[in-house]
Amino acid sequence: MIKKYWDHKTSPSTYVINRQMGRGKYSEWKEVFRGTYDDGMMYLISLDRGGLISFQSDYLPAMEKLRKHCQNGYALEKDLRRQIIKLKKEIKSLTSD
Repeated sequence: MIKKYWDHKTSPSTYVINRQMGRGKYSEWKEVFRGTYDDGMMYLISLDRGGLISFQSDYLPAMEKLRKHCQNGYALEKDLRRQIIKLKKEIKSLTSD
């Protein structure tokens, strides 16, 4: 058996997968995964397939999503740097008068 839930005690929240180890009254729950939701889904897919994932249908879409996320972050960083440079120039012109 598998339990899936969000752990909101961490910042940011993490997706947790616990698996029941053993049988009967001696069984216990062990944490087998902690991370992002997408990575958790990849972990569950690999369990269903005996530890394997498909490069074409599993890995590449996940990397495409990550690439887009990184590109957005770089664009925001570039814009922030431009705004800081503008602000420094404004401050310099105001203090030099």
